[in-house]
Amino acid sequence: MKTPLFLSTCLLLASCNTPSTKTLTLPEGLSTIDATAPIACQFEKKLTGSDKPQSTSWYFWRENQRTESRDEVSNQGEIWERNKNGQVSYTRLFYKDRIALESTPGDLAAAQNAIPWEQLTSLIDTGKLGKELILKSKDSINKTTIEYYEGSINGVTTEVAWLPAIKLPARIVKKRPDQSYTLTLAKCGNQAKQALPQISQFELENFRHLDYTDLGDMENDPTVRHIQQLIGGHQQHG
Repeated sequence: MKTPLFLSTCLLLASCNTPSTKTLTLPEGLSTIDATAPIACQFEKKLTGSDKPQSTSWYFWRENQRTESRDEVSNQGEIWERNKNGQVSYTRLFYKDRIALESTPGDLAAAQNAIPWEQLTSLIDTGKLGKELILKSKDSINKTTIEYYEGSINGVTTEVAWLPAIKLPARIVKKRPDQSYTLTLAKCGNQAKQALPQISQFELENFRHLDYTDLGDMENDPTVRHIQQLIGGHQQHG
């Protein structure tokens, strides 16, 4: 399976010459958020080091047993859901094409793309906090505690400004010699209004639903060929 959009935007970050996580301003209202209730957040994503620096908004919704995200520029999104047995399924959304590309728990396991649920709900691998990422300092802004971590993950220098109360980052910075990536929290709340809405059940039901494992048998379908190009390759079948 190709790298999901969520991974490419949140987990495989790269950064250099970016502002320190300690020079950030928090959005208002963080101290009033109920972390056990549904949360809606907007992040600002910046990628530099290429010919055309990229800047976009990235939206994230977290509910009990479900997360959803949407990228403003690509107009793609993701849904991760966990069932009562703890099994996780994944749906990649292509809004322009109105396609929902679905992967079952078995598909994810076969492709070795199983991701800890805590990582999906927190945008980072929290198991690395205090280990690969060392706690450097703590601060409090507007009654909100921030923990600053620094370290290296897979050879990539990483900084995280962590909000333990809501279990989300205020900023993630990762550094490579030739590229930079920063993800910064711009807005977050239990009732936050977003520029892009969370997908409704009605809208999702009106998408064309495809199984990821069936793509290789549908290469004569022009829409499927387009989706394969977007995800970067072809599904093998045999």
